[in-house]
Amino acid sequence: MSDIAATGRHDLRDALDLLSEQVADGILHAEPVYSETRLPAAVVQPLVRANVAEILTALAGETSSLAPARETGRVTAAEGIQLDLLQDAYRLAGLRIWEELARRLRHQSDTGALLRASSRVWSAIDRSSNVAVRSHLEAAAGFGESMARTELLRGILTGAVQDLETARRALGLPADVMLVVAVTAQGPASGGVPGSRSGAAARPDLPASDAARVTTRWLIHEGDRLTLVAAPTSPDAQEALTGLAAGTRTGASRPFTHLADAPAALAQARTAVRSLSPGQAGLSCFGDRPLDALLAADDGRAGELALAVLGGLRERDPRDEELLLATVEAWFEHGGSGTRAAAALHCHRNTVLNRLARVADLTGRDVNDPRAAAELYAAVRARRLQPTVLGTIHPAAILTGQPAENQHHPGPSQG
Repeated sequence: MSDIAATGRHDLRDALDLLSEQVADGILHAEPVYSETRLPAAVVQPLVRANVAEILTALAGETSSLAPARETGRVTAAEGIQLDLLQDAYRLAGLRIWEELARRLRHQSDTGALLRASSRVWSAIDRSSNVAVRSHLEAAAGFGESMARTELLRGILTGAVQDLETARRALGLPADVMLVVAVTAQGPASGGVPGSRSGAAARPDLPASDAARVTTRWLIHEGDRLTLVAAPTSPDAQEALTGLAAGTRTGASRPFTHLADAPAALAQARTAVRSLSPGQAGLSCFGDRPLDALLAADDGRAGELALAVLGGLRERDPRDEELLLATVEAWFEHGGSGTRAAAALHCHRNTVLNRLARVADLTGRDVNDPRAAAELYAAVRARRLQPTVLGTIHPAAILTGQPAENQHHPGPSQG
């Protein structure tokens, strides 16, 4: 095209901004069929500009990489854009480029040169369009395979898949290994989760060096990340789970060996992650916290327990309530020792005893009575797992102020 498009004012690259804007506007607004696509302007405009720049480079007689065309095919496949819309976009680009070139060559008397110019424009358009189409088809095939694996994994975890052996082979899961299901809850304590455009994927997650020992497959389901871990030994599985739980709220099932047990394992993992207090990051394995798991498994009964036992605290100042709850927790955590609890709370032992006596007054439960202590501990754990049961209280409130307290009150703990 050096004879026409690349000579002086006929080099169209000085009109890159104008042509890109016209083409993008045509894709997004001029044609109703384009305005119905899911590609936002922030995605369309840079893609259009990169493609137009490549086409103009080719028209100027220089080598073009066609990388923008390949990227366009990949992006449109990921967003589910149909091939005919992709091809229409390139035809629109060709039309706008040819109109601009024809305007500049309107005084050209060489008809043969005009025909050659038209041929070069549409040759460049076809070259980019064909590359984009091939990239689109390749990417769509990959996405389709990934989505199929995702649905297989979803079917295994929910019990919808019956031919488990075929599903195991399709997912690339080794035979005769230990299996664990993990649930990573999405929220403030959890990091972002990669996946396909639909927010679901099933793929290996571990570094290549670990691939021979541990295989993981995951998807996003009902807002949580569900991971199936296949490992040859318990330490391998535990290492993989620890990696999954880094900076997140993750619950894990008990190990199992048959895929038929995956739905039950998923229920265990969901219970395990709910055994973590809100905002608490870390790994919770089913069976490690039996009381918390019991409370998490029945929200209604857990809430009733918290209200029945701790209802006397509802009228307290929120800071006072948190102070008393934290004291009860410290007392249990340190084996009923007022001295060790006081050290943990940075206060005097008599202050701890005074607070526990106030708890007994407000709840009717003395921590020195084993049965009453059990009810109190269970209620406090239910309260922590469901912070809205008695109103929202933040642990930091304990540091912002403390009500006046007597230094001694006869009652609990001899420790």
